[in-house]
Amino acid sequence: MFVKIIFSLLLSLPLLLPAIAQSSWAGENEIYFVRHAESMGNLTHKHTQKNDRTLSPKGIKQAQQLMHTLDSLHIDVVIVSPKYRALLTILPYLKSRRITAEIWPELAECCWQKKQQYRSPSYSLARGKKIKLTTKLQRWFSFPDTDSHYNYHTRNYPDGLLQTQKAVKRLKESAKQSDKTILIIGHYHAGSRLLEMLQNLEPIGRYKLANTSISHLVEKADGSYLLLNQKR
Repeated sequence: MFVKIIFSLLLSLPLLLPAIAQSSWAGENEIYFVRHAESMGNLTHKHTQKNDRTLSPKGIKQAQQLMHTLDSLHIDVVIVSPKYRALLTILPYLKSRRITAEIWPELAECCWQKKQQYRSPSYSLARGKKIKLTTKLQRWFSFPDTDSHYNYHTRNYPDGLLQTQKAVKRLKESAKQSDKTILIIGHYHAGSRLLEMLQNLEPIGRYKLANTSISHLVEKADGSYLLLNQKR
Protein backbone atom coordinates (compact mmCIF):
# COMPACT_ATOMS: atom_id res chain seq x y z
CA MET A 1 0.00 0.00 0.00
CA PHE A 2 2.79 2.37 0.95
CA VAL A 3 4.59 1.69 -2.34
CA LYS A 4 1.42 2.46 -4.29
CA ILE A 5 1.02 5.82 -2.53
CA ILE A 6 4.63 6.82 -3.28
CA PHE A 7 4.22 5.73 -6.90
CA SER A 8 1.03 7.80 -7.19
CA LEU A 9 2.76 10.89 -5.79
CA LEU A 10 5.63 10.52 -8.23
CA LEU A 11 3.20 10.34 -11.12
CA SER A 12 1.45 13.52 -10.01
CA LEU A 13 4.68 15.48 -9.40
CA PRO A 14 4.91 16.91 -12.96
CA LEU A 15 1.43 18.35 -12.50
CA LEU A 16 2.28 19.85 -9.12
CA LEU A 17 5.58 21.48 -10.11
CA PRO A 18 4.07 24.35 -12.19
CA ALA A 19 1.74 25.24 -9.32
CA ILE A 20 4.62 25.12 -6.83
CA ALA A 21 6.77 27.33 -9.06
CA GLN A 22 3.94 29.79 -9.59
CA SER A 23 3.26 30.10 -5.86
CA SER A 24 6.74 31.57 -5.34
CA TRP A 25 5.85 34.64 -7.44
CA ALA A 26 2.10 34.72 -7.10
CA GLY A 27 1.94 38.46 -6.35
CA GLU A 28 -0.80 40.60 -7.84
CA ASN A 29 1.39 43.31 -9.34
CA GLU A 30 2.95 43.21 -12.78
CA ILE A 31 5.39 45.55 -14.48
CA TYR A 32 6.15 45.93 -18.16
CA PHE A 33 9.34 47.85 -18.93
CA VAL A 34 9.92 49.26 -22.43
CA ARG A 35 13.05 50.95 -23.65
CA HIS A 36 12.26 54.02 -25.78
CA ALA A 37 12.17 53.87 -29.58
CA GLU A 38 15.27 54.59 -31.63
CA SER A 39 16.33 58.22 -31.40
CA MET A 40 18.49 60.17 -33.81
CA GLY A 41 21.18 59.94 -31.15
CA ASN A 42 20.99 56.13 -31.28
CA LEU A 43 21.10 56.21 -35.07
CA THR A 44 23.98 58.65 -35.54
CA HIS A 45 25.85 58.00 -32.25
CA LYS A 46 26.00 61.78 -31.91
CA HIS A 47 24.16 62.52 -28.68
CA THR A 48 23.36 66.18 -29.08
CA GLN A 49 20.35 67.62 -27.27
CA LYS A 50 18.38 67.75 -30.53
CA ASN A 51 19.28 64.20 -31.56
CA ASP A 52 18.37 62.77 -28.16
CA ARG A 53 14.99 64.54 -28.22
CA THR A 54 14.08 63.31 -31.72
CA LEU A 55 13.00 59.87 -32.89
CA SER A 56 14.57 58.52 -36.06
CA PRO A 57 12.31 57.43 -38.95
CA LYS A 58 12.73 53.86 -37.70
CA GLY A 59 11.93 55.02 -34.17
CA ILE A 60 8.66 56.60 -35.30
CA LYS A 61 7.64 53.26 -36.86
CA GLN A 62 8.69 51.45 -33.66
CA ALA A 63 6.46 53.74 -31.58
CA GLN A 64 3.51 52.98 -33.85
CA GLN A 65 4.15 49.24 -33.68
CA LEU A 66 4.50 49.44 -29.90
CA MET A 67 1.06 51.05 -29.73
CA HIS A 68 -0.45 47.98 -31.41
CA THR A 69 1.56 45.56 -29.27
CA LEU A 70 0.45 47.23 -26.04
CA ASP A 71 -3.19 46.97 -27.12
CA SER A 72 -2.99 43.25 -26.34
CA LEU A 73 -1.90 43.91 -22.74
CA HIS A 74 -3.97 45.06 -19.79
CA ILE A 75 -2.26 48.24 -18.55
CA ASP A 76 -3.58 50.20 -15.57
CA VAL A 77 -0.90 52.85 -15.11
CA VAL A 78 1.70 54.35 -17.47
CA ILE A 79 4.81 56.04 -16.07
CA VAL A 80 7.59 57.48 -18.16
CA SER A 81 11.02 59.08 -18.07
CA PRO A 82 11.00 62.87 -18.60
CA LYS A 83 13.27 62.57 -21.65
CA TYR A 84 11.54 63.49 -24.93
CA ARG A 85 12.59 60.28 -26.68
CA ALA A 86 10.65 58.36 -24.02
CA LEU A 87 7.64 60.70 -24.12
CA LEU A 88 7.42 60.47 -27.91
CA THR A 89 7.67 56.67 -27.76
CA ILE A 90 4.51 56.26 -25.69
CA LEU A 91 2.59 59.21 -27.14
CA PRO A 92 0.81 57.21 -29.93
CA TYR A 93 -0.44 54.70 -27.34
CA LEU A 94 -1.71 57.44 -25.02
CA LYS A 95 -3.56 59.11 -27.89
CA SER A 96 -5.11 55.85 -29.05
CA ARG A 97 -6.31 55.06 -25.52
CA ARG A 98 -7.11 58.67 -24.61
CA ILE A 99 -5.22 58.37 -21.34
CA THR A 100 -2.35 60.23 -19.69
CA ALA A 101 1.00 59.07 -18.33
CA GLU A 102 2.86 60.19 -15.21
CA ILE A 103 6.38 61.57 -15.55
CA TRP A 104 8.86 60.27 -12.97
CA PRO A 105 12.29 61.99 -12.99
CA GLU A 106 13.70 58.90 -11.23
CA LEU A 107 13.40 57.04 -14.55
CA ALA A 108 15.68 59.35 -16.56
CA GLU A 109 18.75 57.85 -18.22
CA CYS A 110 21.80 57.39 -15.98
CA CYS A 111 24.64 54.98 -15.14
CA TRP A 112 26.37 55.20 -18.53
CA GLN A 113 29.66 56.18 -16.87
CA LYS A 114 32.30 53.56 -16.04
CA LYS A 115 31.54 52.45 -12.50
CA GLN A 116 35.20 51.52 -11.86
CA GLN A 117 36.02 55.24 -11.72
CA TYR A 118 33.84 55.76 -8.65
CA ARG A 119 34.47 54.12 -5.29
CA SER A 120 32.14 55.97 -2.91
CA PRO A 121 28.34 55.54 -2.97
CA SER A 122 26.02 58.54 -3.14
CA TYR A 123 23.66 59.32 -0.28
CA SER A 124 21.81 62.36 -1.59
CA LEU A 125 20.78 63.91 -4.88
CA ALA A 126 20.17 67.54 -5.73
CA ARG A 127 17.34 68.59 -8.00
CA GLY A 128 18.24 69.86 -11.45
CA LYS A 129 16.40 71.83 -14.10
CA LYS A 130 12.64 72.05 -14.32
CA ILE A 131 11.04 69.66 -16.81
CA LYS A 132 9.37 71.61 -19.60
CA LEU A 133 6.76 70.14 -21.92
CA THR A 134 5.58 71.52 -25.23
CA THR A 135 1.94 72.55 -25.46
CA LYS A 136 1.17 69.44 -27.52
CA LEU A 137 2.62 67.15 -24.85
CA GLN A 138 1.03 68.82 -21.82
CA ARG A 139 -2.34 67.23 -22.56
CA TRP A 140 -0.95 63.68 -22.39
CA PHE A 141 1.47 63.86 -19.48
CA SER A 142 1.16 64.82 -15.83
CA PHE A 143 3.33 65.00 -12.72
CA PRO A 144 2.37 63.10 -9.54
CA ASP A 145 3.65 65.87 -7.24
CA THR A 146 5.49 69.19 -7.20
CA ASP A 147 8.97 67.67 -6.79
CA SER A 148 8.49 65.57 -9.92
CA HIS A 149 8.52 68.74 -12.04
CA TYR A 150 12.32 68.78 -11.61
CA ASN A 151 15.01 66.41 -12.87
CA TYR A 152 17.61 64.93 -10.55
CA HIS A 153 21.13 66.25 -10.91
CA THR A 154 23.02 62.99 -11.47
CA ARG A 155 26.70 63.75 -11.92
CA ASN A 156 28.24 60.26 -11.93
CA TYR A 157 27.62 56.51 -11.70
CA PRO A 158 26.87 56.37 -7.93
CA ASP A 159 24.38 59.23 -8.36
CA GLY A 160 22.71 57.23 -11.13
CA LEU A 161 22.39 54.16 -8.91
CA LEU A 162 20.84 56.26 -6.17
CA GLN A 163 18.38 57.77 -8.65
CA THR A 164 17.39 54.29 -9.82
CA GLN A 165 17.02 53.10 -6.22
CA LYS A 166 14.57 55.94 -5.72
CA ALA A 167 12.59 54.69 -8.73
CA VAL A 168 12.50 51.14 -7.31
CA LYS A 169 11.37 52.38 -3.91
CA ARG A 170 8.64 54.48 -5.47
CA LEU A 171 7.45 51.57 -7.61
CA LYS A 172 7.24 49.23 -4.63
CA GLU A 173 5.39 51.82 -2.57
CA SER A 174 2.90 52.27 -5.40
CA ALA A 175 2.48 48.49 -5.62
CA LYS A 176 1.58 48.30 -1.93
CA GLN A 177 -1.24 50.78 -2.38
CA SER A 178 -3.05 48.91 -5.13
CA ASP A 179 -2.76 45.84 -7.34
CA LYS A 180 -2.15 47.29 -10.77
CA THR A 181 -0.25 46.51 -13.95
CA ILE A 182 2.33 49.23 -14.53
CA LEU A 183 3.91 50.15 -17.85
CA ILE A 184 7.27 51.94 -17.68
CA ILE A 185 8.93 53.71 -20.59
CA GLY A 186 12.61 54.21 -19.87
CA HIS A 187 16.16 53.83 -21.11
CA TYR A 188 19.03 51.46 -21.86
CA HIS A 189 21.46 51.91 -18.94
CA ALA A 190 18.99 52.98 -16.26
CA GLY A 191 16.50 50.36 -17.45
CA SER A 192 18.93 47.48 -17.00
CA ARG A 193 19.74 48.59 -13.44
CA LEU A 194 16.05 49.04 -12.69
CA LEU A 195 15.25 45.47 -13.79
CA GLU A 196 18.14 44.17 -11.70
CA MET A 197 17.20 46.08 -8.55
CA LEU A 198 13.58 44.97 -8.81
CA GLN A 199 14.87 41.38 -8.72
CA ASN A 200 17.26 42.11 -5.82
CA LEU A 201 20.23 41.55 -8.14
CA GLU A 202 23.48 43.50 -8.16
CA PRO A 203 23.03 46.40 -10.64
CA ILE A 204 25.82 45.71 -13.11
CA GLY A 205 23.98 46.25 -16.41
CA ARG A 206 23.54 42.63 -17.46
CA TYR A 207 20.52 43.33 -19.71
CA LYS A 208 21.11 44.62 -23.25
CA LEU A 209 17.79 46.27 -23.99
CA ALA A 210 16.81 46.83 -27.62
CA ASN A 211 14.68 49.81 -28.61
CA THR A 212 11.00 49.16 -27.76
CA SER A 213 11.86 45.76 -26.28
CA ILE A 214 9.37 44.69 -23.60
CA SER A 215 10.44 43.16 -20.28
CA HIS A 216 7.70 41.55 -18.17
CA LEU A 217 8.04 41.22 -14.39
CA VAL A 218 5.69 39.85 -11.74
CA GLU A 219 5.79 40.47 -8.01
CA LYS A 220 6.90 37.64 -5.73
CA ALA A 221 5.72 36.95 -2.21
CA ASP A 222 8.79 38.65 -0.70
CA GLY A 223 8.09 41.92 -2.57
CA SER A 224 10.84 41.47 -5.16
CA TYR A 225 10.07 40.78 -8.80
CA LEU A 226 10.67 37.91 -11.19
CA LEU A 227 11.63 38.66 -14.79
CA LEU A 228 9.46 36.36 -16.91
CA ASN A 229 10.61 37.28 -20.38
CA GLN A 230 11.91 39.95 -22.72
CA LYS A 231 10.42 40.62 -26.14
CA ARG A 232 12.06 42.47 -28.99
